[in-house]
Amino acid sequence: MTLGDDAALFVLQQAQPLTRLALPHICRVYRYDPSQDLRPREPVFNRFPAIVLALTAVIIGTSVIQFMADPYLENWMFAAGAILTGPEFADVTRPFGDFPPLILHVLLHGGFFHLAMNMTAMIAFGPPIAMAFGRGGKGAIGFLVFFAGAAIAGALAQIAWGEFMNRSEIVIGASSALSGFLPAVGWLQGGFKQAVRMSMPWLVINLVIAVVGNMLIAATFGMQLAWMAHIGGLAGGFVLFPLMLRFFNPALAERIRSI
Repeated sequence: MTLGDDAALFVLQQAQPLTRLALPHICRVYRYDPSQDLRPREPVFNRFPAIVLALTAVIIGTSVIQFMADPYLENWMFAAGAILTGPEFADVTRPFGDFPPLILHVLLHGGFFHLAMNMTAMIAFGPPIAMAFGRGGKGAIGFLVFFAGAAIAGALAQIAWGEFMNRSEIVIGASSALSGFLPAVGWLQGGFKQAVRMSMPWLVINLVIAVVGNMLIAATFGMQLAWMAHIGGLAGGFVLFPLMLRFFNPALAERIRSI
């Protein structure tokens, strides 16, 4: 046996006790016993605000009814809920009056692609806004009031533009209200400056649409975009969110102000 063999034997003898101690721990790392896993199982949507899911379901349900409705019912739904501008619709009878369409237009959409885009935005941006207003009934009311406020701001902007241009248009979709979600998320992330950063890209996109025209958009996506309603909703959300937060969540509003 050479000197190298002696050294190897010595290392092996010293390593045996260490191996006996280490192997059980190694087994515990790599062996999985489900009966010993005591971590609680939480539903996927356990922390997802129920009000966001409920509003999404209402919008999807109403839009699907619209898509499947016969022409008479669809026309009634448009008369009851769509934003109508211009001389062509001046004499249209509104079943619920002139104010409800400022909000109800969010329930109607121009097809499944239009609906899918808007509901993706709802699921993406709605939860942090809803949680900012708080859990429970008060928080749910705050989220709905904010959503409705942004929708009204977008609708009024679109109506003003349509009347100014004397253009007859039918405007539907939740993107007027959802545009207000962008500055709201910005307020939550970094106060006023971040709200501006979150708002600017969407503002620029809609101004480009206004300048270039909707014909290219219509040719590409099969529908025109209500860019003025988007800008109105964006402005409404920018102003309304910090004001409403002072009432529904004063502590969070104060932290945002200090950023």
